[in-house]
Amino acid sequence: MFECPNISPPKTAKELEQAIRRYRASNLKGVDLFCQWLAIRDASLEQNSSEFEGDRVPGEDSY
Repeated sequence: MFECPNISPPKTAKELEQAIRRYRASNLKGVDLFCQWLAIRDASLEQNSSEFEGDRVPGEDSY
């Protein structure tokens, strides 16, 4: 798997929004562009999955 050096994914929704703004305003290219995109993507997916963990319907496992 590809690993990006010196890039840590945003942890909160506010940090994610700030990262997106910086990404859009930047002039990154190549690996740097990909690494920033990957960090934003991973953080977004993580936040979306944690939002829905408690949003379950009782008995939905029985179907």
